[in-house]
Amino acid sequence: MTPDVWTDAALARLQAAGYKAIEVDQSVLPGARAMRRSNLRLRWFFTRLHTFVVFVTVDHVTGPDLSAIADLAAEWAKRVKGGLPIGLQTGVAMIPVIVTSSVDDAAQAAALAKPRKRFATMAFPMIVDPVRLFVATYSRTVAWGAAYMDFLADQQRIIVGTDDAPVLATQGSRAFVRLYNLLLPVLGLGALAGVVTYFSG
Repeated sequence: MTPDVWTDAALARLQAAGYKAIEVDQSVLPGARAMRRSNLRLRWFFTRLHTFVVFVTVDHVTGPDLSAIADLAAEWAKRVKGGLPIGLQTGVAMIPVIVTSSVDDAAQAAALAKPRKRFATMAFPMIVDPVRLFVATYSRTVAWGAAYMDFLADQQRIIVGTDDAPVLATQGSRAFVRLYNLLLPVLGLGALAGVVTYFSG
């Protein structure tokens, strides 16, 4: 399967899942194609998460290439997301998908490494080789984004087109996710009590 055919199929899967196409600034990410969605959920404490998926096709990807694409994509997404400023019940999730048939060791290591923490922004780059059906991305849970891990893992599965892909939260401990799910009702009641107290006082 060629990179273009694979990317077209991934874009179609995302559109079927509720994503909408968005134009990418070609001066920032030449040749990139992107989709986006926006969700507001109770389990995220009414935080709105703007999720972007950006596809970039390259002949060969290196470690610096992957880092640069992830950084540029994350900054672009923050500029175009709209709505409230990030941090005010608003966050950005960026999934840069680098489609290639040639990956060096540094790029693969960078894709598998724990992503760096960003303010109200998460970036989880993926490398996909559609010929070898190879996927490289961080596959553990990050504590600072535990609330979103299952959702973002589902988005990565849509991208890849299979339920058994090595995506977020599929390796190692899920302790933070389980703890969050256990504490969610208590935290929710606490937040509700705070709102009631504020408006009744």
